[in-house]
Amino acid sequence: MRYRLPSLNALRALEAAGRRGSLSAAAKELGVSVGAVSRHITLLEGHFGRTLLRRQTSGVEPTPDCAAYLLSLGRAFEEIDIASHRLATERQQDNRLRLRFYSTFTTEWLSGRLAGFRSLHPEIHLDLSLSIKDAEWRDDDFDMALTGRPPLGDDFRCDALFETYLALVCSPAFLDGRDRIAPEDIRREILLISPREAELWPPLLEALRVPDHDNQQRIVFDSLSMTYQAARRGAGLAMGNLFLIADDLREGRLTIPMDHILAVRLPHYVVTRRGRPDGPALNAFRHWLLESTHEAAAHLDEFMKCRTIQTLPLGRGASQALATEV
Repeated sequence: MRYRLPSLNALRALEAAGRRGSLSAAAKELGVSVGAVSRHITLLEGHFGRTLLRRQTSGVEPTPDCAAYLLSLGRAFEEIDIASHRLATERQQDNRLRLRFYSTFTTEWLSGRLAGFRSLHPEIHLDLSLSIKDAEWRDDDFDMALTGRPPLGDDFRCDALFETYLALVCSPAFLDGRDRIAPEDIRREILLISPREAELWPPLLEALRVPDHDNQQRIVFDSLSMTYQAARRGAGLAMGNLFLIADDLREGRLTIPMDHILAVRLPHYVVTRRGRPDGPALNAFRHWLLESTHEAAAHLDEFMKCRTIQTLPLGRGASQALATEV
């Protein structure tokens, strides 16, 4: 259908002037000069062959015919405004991802790499919610989540990100010239722990054959990430998830004072819903995340080649703590 319409700018000028009762107020609203508004209205009056606004000392007043026309114009512009906002919002939502990730994973690994993703996809906006708990899978407030305990069933897609390897870590300065710390000497060191990983320490120390560790001195922090910060500053020994702190190990901020690395059969997954279209933004972030984590895991494998790796069996409580700690 072909629309025979007057100039849109002229219609906007008429609607604003009639609604505000003033050419100057209309000019200010539209960001143009008073003369431009006056010329638009004169153009429309010539188009329709009638007077539309009566000039008065206090401003302008629409004629009866124009008053009815202004009502239609107002409704039309309101509909255009609503439709335009809806279209813009839908586009923003298509490019906005709501992520639910564990706080330590985000702080220690993801945050330093997000600039790389942003350089590839500046049009994608990330809303990142940090949690120490698994997402409520029935909730609809996330597009992607990280978990060590993936939901069962066909409603979700689960992609493996990384395996879990644990080791005692400390700063090089903490060793004070020593190459290694023997198991019998660890009981004299300070342990840096967080409440959520408390159940992990006994099986870890037993696997490392550390004697008499029940009454060992320790400093308790709110989070695993805080124990890493303290370890970097030489405060003691932390339990390191090697995937998360691989950059620290490679760049020398942290070191492993024993040759043993403990493998925990607890992979972590990124989860998305199958019941909704993925969209280009979700696909782009998933592809980048999988590629980045798999590349980091390959570098970690190279680092661990010269170490002794043994499997660490965990009870249910310790496994649950580890599943949500990162």
